[in-house]
Amino acid sequence: MSSKKRRCRHCPSRASNQVMSCRSIGVRCCFLFAALSSLLTGCDPAGDQQLDNATIAIVIPYRPGGGFDRTVRAFAPYFARQLGAGVTVLPENVPGAGGRRGAAKVYRARPDGTTLGIFNLPGFVLPEVLGEKVDYDLRELSWIGRLESQDYVLLISAASELQNLDDVRAADEISFLSTGYGSSVLAATQIIAERLALTDKSPIYLAGYAGTADYLVGLIRGDGNVAVGPVSTSLKYIESGDLRPLAVTGDGSSLPGVPTFTELGFADLAALDLQRSIAGPPGLDAELLTTLREAFLRAVADPEFIATARNARLDLSPLAGAATAAEIEESFTFYETFKTNLKNPNAL
Repeated sequence: MSSKKRRCRHCPSRASNQVMSCRSIGVRCCFLFAALSSLLTGCDPAGDQQLDNATIAIVIPYRPGGGFDRTVRAFAPYFARQLGAGVTVLPENVPGAGGRRGAAKVYRARPDGTTLGIFNLPGFVLPEVLGEKVDYDLRELSWIGRLESQDYVLLISAASELQNLDDVRAADEISFLSTGYGSSVLAATQIIAERLALTDKSPIYLAGYAGTADYLVGLIRGDGNVAVGPVSTSLKYIESGDLRPLAVTGDGSSLPGVPTFTELGFADLAALDLQRSIAGPPGLDAELLTTLREAFLRAVADPEFIATARNARLDLSPLAGAATAAEIEESFTFYETFKTNLKNPNAL
């Protein structure tokens, strides 16, 4: 999976001339520097003729107003700018079936570059890993690039009698709060529970919440006593003092003063994260795919977009298209390892 404070595993080791990594203004970046240097030295956007005056839809497989919707709406105008004059990029919400309806629309689209989509990883990996029938194949998609990568944080209520990770592991009863079966959050929760040996306590999974904010508010309210959430969504509740963070995934803590799972002795949890990546349907022409990937890299490096992303509280961690495709393969490998822990915890 992706790195946080460390150099991206898909970037070459000679950082002096090939890799650029930064955490400036709260934005995490990982670019293939050799490619970017040629793209950012005063060149004007040079759109592919196949995209002249095109209207491109980026399918958002969820309802308006969520994190994926916010990400695409922030990114779309800068992507359009880099694709050349006359190109319009429009967000298109296609909710349904836990995101699968939108994913299938992208997968089945004509490979002409006018239909792209944003994908929740590992959310769209999990059904395939669990052997469920889906109308898409992530490995066949034409990956354009990753926009975001977020760490997870283990949380308790500030009012809880539990104070730290040792208290959680020693507790007689554990009630996890989460979104529903098949979600990235529930999968992360189940993996963390297994690694912390909490599954021996037969924990209760209250996994019917509609969204992350809903179950975090439930944790504050006392519906359960433990939850796992993306750092960016959890941050406002941590800053308000309503939730207490106990540990974060990743190789370096994205929350000052909060230890990583690695530092607490659970190094294999470092790879858990939530990613948001852009892809097109299978079979995109090689020249067209290169055009889209290069425009993506220019857009994510645009200082105006970076400022917009910061204001929107996006957790940017850009990754080039080929490296994003490699991340997909790694996601399958990682989650296959935990396959037996990812079954529906509330199935009869």
